[in-house]
Amino acid sequence: LVTADGTNVELTHMEFELLAFLMAHTGKAVTREVLLDDVWGLGFAGDTRTVDVHIRTLRQKLGPCGEMILTVRGVGYKLEG
Repeated sequence: LVTADGTNVELTHMEFELLAFLMAHTGKAVTREVLLDDVWGLGFAGDTRTVDVHIRTLRQKLGPCGEMILTVRGVGYKLEG
């Protein structure tokens, strides 16, 4: 169950896994490649833009709390807590 500002947020399985990974690594920049390997799995055949699309959707669903997911230019993403 995910809540943002006291409101339940419905996430897909991959959005949930992505958020859980970022939460486990709060404050640390994580590359798109690491996210693909650890969240989607080593056998995933897509590209890093998949991560960008999921991050954008996750930010939207989390509303103002989505601003805690920061883009780190040239690296990837990090969650600030």
